[in-house]
Amino acid sequence: MTSRRRYSVGLGPFGPCGDRFCPRGYRESLDLMGRVELARRVEGLDGLELHTHMFESIDVEGWRQILLEDGWGCSIVSVNVWGEAKWGRGSLTSPDKGLRREAIEVIKRGMDQSKALGANKVNLWLGQDGHDYPFQTDYREMWSRLIDGIGECAAHDPEVRICLEYKLKEPRVHMAVGTVGKVLYLINKVGLPNVGCNLDVGHAIGCNENPAESAILLHNEKRLFHIHFNDNPGDWDWDMTTGSSHFWELLELCFWLDMIGWDDYYSFDIFPAREDPVGAVEANIQNVEGAFRLIEKLDRQEVLEILHQRDHLKMNALLREIVYGKGGRS
Repeated sequence: MTSRRRYSVGLGPFGPCGDRFCPRGYRESLDLMGRVELARRVEGLDGLELHTHMFESIDVEGWRQILLEDGWGCSIVSVNVWGEAKWGRGSLTSPDKGLRREAIEVIKRGMDQSKALGANKVNLWLGQDGHDYPFQTDYREMWSRLIDGIGECAAHDPEVRICLEYKLKEPRVHMAVGTVGKVLYLINKVGLPNVGCNLDVGHAIGCNENPAESAILLHNEKRLFHIHFNDNPGDWDWDMTTGSSHFWELLELCFWLDMIGWDDYYSFDIFPAREDPVGAVEANIQNVEGAFRLIEKLDRQEVLEILHQRDHLKMNALLREIVYGKGGRS
C-alpha cells in the first residue's frame, strides 16, 4: 500500500464551468492566477495538470516558479487540439493537410513543455477526431493518419510519454479512440514504448467498461500511464465527484491499483458547476483516501482466493462487513 498518494487536478474546476444552457458559467470567471489561488486553498493537493493553451499567458518558466512556490509537481500537460473551431473536422485526422501538420506541431510543443516542467507526460484527447454519420469518413484513411501522426509525435522525444485518453462520444457522436480496446489497438499499431493511455474513469464507465478491468488490461501491456478520477451514472460524461455513482467500482479500482503498485498521480477531471470548487476537489481527495482506508481492512490473499472461486456472496459478505460493519437484522 502506497503510504502517501499524490493528488493533482487541472484548473478547469476553478473556472466558471459553463455549459450550453449557461455558456457564461455558474460563477465568476477568473484568470489563470485567480484559479491558481483557489487551487492553493485545496488541502492535500500535490500537483497541477496544465493545458498547452495556458502557456500563451504564462510561459514555462512562469509555471515552474508557481509550482516550486507551492511545492507542487506538474502531473501532465494536456494538448489542446480540440477547443477551437478549426479542429471541428479533426486534428490528426483532419482532411486539411495543413491542420494535420499543425496538430502534430502542437503536440510536439506540448511534449517539450511537459519535459521542461519535469512531467514527461502529455495527455492526448482527440475529441474532434471521429465521425457523426454513416458514410462520413474513410475509416482506413482515418486510422492510418492516427497511427502515422501519433508515431511521428512519439518519435519526437522518446523520454516523453503520450497518454491517449479514450472516450466513446462527445463532441463527436462516434469518437475514433473510443474504448480501451481501440486505444490498445492504436498503441499496438504505433509500436513505440512511450505511447500509452490516460484512463479516465468516467469515460470507461460511459463505455460500459469496468474501470478496474480496463486498468488491468492497460497495466498488463505496460501502458497505464495516467488516471483521471471522476464519476457519472453511465449515461453521459458528467465529471461528477469520484465514487458518487459507482462506489463499489471505485473500491475495486483502488484494490487493483494497490495490487499493481500504482505510484503515480491520482488526478481529478471534474466539473463542479454548482459546487464550491475548493470543497469539490477536497471531496474527491477524501473519497479516494476513504476507499483506500476501507480496502486496507481486506486481507489480499483472502480476497484473491474468493475471486478465484468466483463466489459473489462470500465476497459481498466480506465487503459488507468493511463498509457497513458486523451485525444482522435488527
